Order: sequence, then structure tokens, then C-alpha cells
Amino acid sequence: MADLENNTFENDSTANAFFIYEKGYSRVENGRNYNLLTDYERKIKILNRKGFDQASIEILLYRNKSNRETIHDLVAHTYNLENNKIVRTEVSKTDIHTEKYDEHYTLIKFTFPNVKPGSIIRYSYQIESPFIVKFNGWDFQDTIPKLYSECVADLPGNYVYNIKLIGTLKLKVSESTIKKKCLEIANGSYADCSHNIYIMENIPAFKEEKYMTAKRNYFSRIDYELKEFKGFDGINKKYTETWENADRKFKEDPNIGSQLNKINLTKNILPDTISLLPNTIDKATAIYRYISKTYAWNNKFEIFRNVKIKEVIAHKTGNVSGINILLHNTLKQQGFEVNPVLLSTRKNGYVTKIYPVIYDFNYLIVQLSLDGKKYVLDATEKMLAFGQLPFRCLNRDGRVLDFKNGSSWILIEPTKKSSFYYKEEIILEENHNLNGKGAYLLSGYHASDRRKDLEHLNKEKLIEETKRQNQEVTITNISIKNEDDPEKTYKEEYEFNQNIEILDGILYIKPFNRPFFKENPFKLNQRTYPVDFGHKDSYTYNVSIKLPKNYEFIDLPKNSTYVIPNKLGSIRTNFLLRGDQLIITHRILFNSSYYPTEYYTILKEFFNLIVAIENDTLITVKKLI
Repeated sequence: MADLENNTFENDSTANAFFIYEKGYSRVENGRNYNLLTDYERKIKILNRKGFDQASIEILLYRNKSNRETIHDLVAHTYNLENNKIVRTEVSKTDIHTEKYDEHYTLIKFTFPNVKPGSIIRYSYQIESPFIVKFNGWDFQDTIPKLYSECVADLPGNYVYNIKLIGTLKLKVSESTIKKKCLEIANGSYADCSHNIYIMENIPAFKEEKYMTAKRNYFSRIDYELKEFKGFDGINKKYTETWENADRKFKEDPNIGSQLNKINLTKNILPDTISLLPNTIDKATAIYRYISKTYAWNNKFEIFRNVKIKEVIAHKTGNVSGINILLHNTLKQQGFEVNPVLLSTRKNGYVTKIYPVIYDFNYLIVQLSLDGKKYVLDATEKMLAFGQLPFRCLNRDGRVLDFKNGSSWILIEPTKKSSFYYKEEIILEENHNLNGKGAYLLSGYHASDRRKDLEHLNKEKLIEETKRQNQEVTITNISIKNEDDPEKTYKEEYEFNQNIEILDGILYIKPFNRPFFKENPFKLNQRTYPVDFGHKDSYTYNVSIKLPKNYEFIDLPKNSTYVIPNKLGSIRTNFLLRGDQLIITHRILFNSSYYPTEYYTILKEFFNLIVAIENDTLITVKKLI
């Protein structure tokens, strides 16, 4: 009754719903064929209509060719308060639907009936799993806040797990005791269990925001990774092995190691104009460019399956491994020193470095060593410069596979800043027309993003979209240069006419027609995970405003400088008057691609300043009498 009567959540006034209580209990029971059983209980308070999405439940059940997970004892009810009485509405079996999610998962889904603002939904079920290797972890954090979350796990003594607590939130309770004879074996043997209880209270919602990698890197949870099984017959089986053993598996894998050995298949795929060149950086670039333009990525990762270099060559298309192993083999066949590199994309999450978890990796690129320098290459996209990876790959760590000397880690991070550079020359005419011409130069990831836009929209549509971006500016005569050459700076040149506001004889001119940031991307009161831009950035806006005779600038803004601690970034805006011309230089630098959580408040204020400068700055002009 108290839960139904309470329709506020004091800890977070923005919450639309919250968990009152949840609990999970995982253990192995011999009464269920030594399968892994996990009981789930959850109770959620719906505060308003925006919280109704919490009433739609989806449960994924894993399967392979020989086994599958099953669900038991699903019970779900909606509770409402009507005329001071609790009314309970059950989710009927006919409202529970089962469908195929993908080749490995079955989806169970249902929606609670009679949900209103103020409702409580409560449900419980058990999952039975034959995959004890996948001992269930527990997500303490979710997209809505939680008052209480409890995870109980009985780990059989003959199963040895790596246990990881991920995230910044602290456990209220962390207890581990021995549970004697928790598991009975058919021949009369017993196993003790480690009985573990983990509890968190008052857990804030995990709120996604710009400039982050996979949320699984950050939200608080417990993961279990089976390290070793100790059989009662004395035979032990290791699941988490050394990196040396992992290298051996990669080498023997039919989709990785065996394909890396198919060097001779690439013997005749290059034209003589490339193959006869000396082995310099120019030849390596030409090979990279030829592979990326001739062989198309099918938008699939699938690095551990369906990789056949012979078919990639025949059909001129393939998945990530297919395209990049082809690049690797072609470079190697031509006498270059190359190695494959495994990594995990930004959306996939960080890889575990302490011990090998092979399926943490979902992507493969190539490292080229030439003249004392190392270059990372990915041929899946045409509009990347040589040595530039797709943005999705900028996720910190990559594992260089070297089957002779042993594999090693490298940091996946661009060495050069990406940059925006605007230059505009504005002339005020006697009739108060404000005309100008400008240039728009992009490099690095800003250039590749713009080139991708061109690929998808075509030049005419992109120009029309550019013209519509600012209603106060009329853009004409746009010309684009270097749109097809990723090795050069992308450039747009244009002419424009700008609106001007006149009040009491004072002319007000906005100097920044195309602000880099129209609003602050950081809006959370508190962010519990770092800001990850992926790459370092530079933004420069140079504006000159020239006045006609008998006009002058009045009350010019003051020069300003703001520096992020440890010189990790800066904003500098300078106003220089030279006779009848005002020169404005506005520059923003991000000297790091990664900012720890403690920098969030600083970055938030940093962007507030940027937005204010670029959107609120006005230059005032008056006519001399």
C-alpha cells in the first residue's frame, strides 16, 4: 500500500520509473541435471506515462545446435490503487510471446496490462541453462534508478571463476562464505560452494550521453568468467588460458590463422602499375587504396566465421576479416612486414587484458611496419586516409598477433588531431548589405565524415542541406575540392549574404555564421563515466569584417582565454582592430581524446563558454556623424 501511495522519487526528480526491489539467485542443482538455475524477482514503480516502456519486458534465452536455455514459472502482475483498495491484474499466458531473435537467441516478451501512472509491476521467473560456462553475471545499474538490488551466487568449489566488479558504484554488502555439500554427485561425492551475496542500494540510473563508448564498459555490474573446471575424476579443464594458448588457437582457427597463410592467392591481383613499384610508403598506400576501392565490405563483422579469402577475391566482397586479411596477405606477398590486429569496437566494449577472453574481440585490422614507423590500416572504407581507422575502431586497445615472437598490446589512438578550419571575409556595404566569402577546411575524422555524407547524399543534396543550415545567412556558389582524395584536406568554398540587425542607429553583426557547437552536449548533473571523443580535436574560426568609410566599431568584446587543467584543452578568442577592419580569431583545442570522470564538470563549463561565444557574440557598428 505504501509503495502504491508514493508517487515521487526523491533521489532523482527526472525519473519516470524506478526499481523498488530486485534479486537474482544463481546456483547449480543436481535435481536439474546439473544445470545452472537463476531465479529473478523484480518490482518496479511506474511514476508517469514516460515510464510505461518499463512495462514491456524482453528476456533472451541462449541456444546452440545441441542445447538451449529454458524459462520456468513466469509470474507477472500489475498492481493499482483503486478506491483505496489494491487491484491486481495478472499477465495471462496468452499474452506471453516467443519468437526467434537471431541464430543464437530466442526472445520471450510480454507487456503488463492495466498500467497507469502510479502502478507497480512485479514479476518473477527462473531460467534453466545447460551452459554453466556462462555463469550469469548481474547488472546492478540500469536506465532507471534502483532502491535495492541483490545478487546471490552459489559457485561450486570445482568451478573456478574470474569475478569482475565493473563500474564506479560501491557495494553495500559483499559477503562470501562456504556452503558445505551444496552439490551432490551421482557416485556419492560432494562439492562445497562459495556462497556469495552482493547488494547495492540507492543506485542512480545510467544515463547515456554523447562521447562515450559501450555502456557495458561503465555501468556497475558483476561478471563471471569460467577459468577452470576440476573434475571429480582428477581431470582438470582450463577455460581461461594464457595468451600463449590463445595465440595457438588464433593460429589454428580456420577463419584467422589458416586464412592468413593463403598468401599465394594474392599473387596476381595487383596491376603491374602497383606491383612493380619499389617497396616504399607510396607503394603501400597504393596497395591499400586499391584493395579498399576494388573489394567492398558487406557491413558484417563475423571475424571468426565465414572468412574465405578465395571467395573474397572471386566475389570482390567480404566481411571485416575477409577484406582486411586480404589486405594483410597482399602486402605480405609484396614483401612488406605486416601483422593482423584484433580489437573490440566502441559499441562492443573494452577487451579484457589480464587474461584472454577470445570473444571480447569482434574486429580485425592490419599493422604495417615500414621505415621504423608503424601504421594501422582498415580497407573496409574508401574515404579513410592511409593510416586512419574507422571511428568505430577507436576503442583503446588492440592485440597484435605475432605467431613467431608472441603477441602484444598496442594503443589504438590517432596520432594527429582532426580539425575544422573556417575562414570568412565579410564586407559591410553602404546600403547595409553584409556580403562575404568563406572557406571550410576539414581534416582527419571531420573530413572523412563529410566525405561519407557526400557518398550518401551526393553533391547537390549536400549543397542544398548546407544552404538550409542557417536561416539568417544566404549561401551561394558553393564549390567542393578534394572530395575524392582522402589524403588531402577536404575544402568547400562559398559566398554568402548575411542578415543584419539595426536598432537606434546601431548595427549588430553576428561574427560566427556557422558555430561549431549550437548547444552544450553535456547536460547531466553528474556523469559516472569518462568522456571519450575518440580522437584529439582542433577547431579554428577566422573572421575579418571590413567597414565602409564613415563607420566604426564600438564596444568590441574583450579577448578571452580559458584553459582546461593540465593543458588538456583551451579556448582562445581574440579581437584585433586594424583601421577599418576587425580580425577575429577563435580557436578551440582538445589536447586529449579521453577525459576521466573528474573532468566532467570542467568540460561542461568549457562547452558552456564555447556555446556562449559562438552563439551570443555580437559586433556593434555605428555610422559617424
